[in-house]
Amino acid sequence: MDNLVLIVTALPEERKAILRRAQDLRHDPTTDAQASIGDAMVAIAATGDGAWAAESRAGELCDALRPVALVGAGVAGALSPGLSVGDLVVGRRILDSRGEAPAPDGGFVDRAVRVGAVAGTLLTLERPAVARSEKAALAESLGGEGPGTVDMESAGWARAAAARRIPYLVVRSISDAADEELPAYLARCIGADGRMRRAAVLGYSLVRPGTLPALLRLRKRTQACGDRLAGFLERFFTATP
Repeated sequence: MDNLVLIVTALPEERKAILRRAQDLRHDPTTDAQASIGDAMVAIAATGDGAWAAESRAGELCDALRPVALVGAGVAGALSPGLSVGDLVVGRRILDSRGEAPAPDGGFVDRAVRVGAVAGTLLTLERPAVARSEKAALAESLGGEGPGTVDMESAGWARAAAARRIPYLVVRSISDAADEELPAYLARCIGADGRMRRAAVLGYSLVRPGTLPALLRLRKRTQACGDRLAGFLERFFTATP
């Protein structure tokens, strides 16, 4: 497993999009989890959503695989009005309720910018930000240092890698704009383990059918964002981007 890069996502849908691209590149991957992207041999895994699951599972994978680097990839909500759906944001700063996570590898960040991402701040929360007013307040709290996004895993991945002195990078594709309202009940569907309870989301949507278009739109965007992330990773891991 020398020179193996670990790519982690939160959701299986994100992982599948990246794995599809990896399979296309390698044509005949030896396993479902390992493949090549660009010039890199990678292992691709979903840690589950939520900061606790992200940090715990990423740590286990790092201990088992001993990768030379970790790359976190997934969707995020925009906090900055200038970000559009599908845009790619690489974390130069990563924050959560504990403060600022150890910094990502500066060379990785610079390379990510060269191949199509914009550098910004990734804010990890325990619950999704669903209201325009909440997103605006969070954006203001970041102090305007570049574009800001919100998710539930980035800091967990960052802390797991940093604790093992593994250089890392986290890149996000925007799934919902800063002025876009999401169903309010999503914030109430987080379980005690910090993960989204999909059965609860389904239950709420059935009694609030007017929210179904928004959920279906998010699902479609997640798939599209996964494809965008896969293309970014191909460029990132190519020797001459």
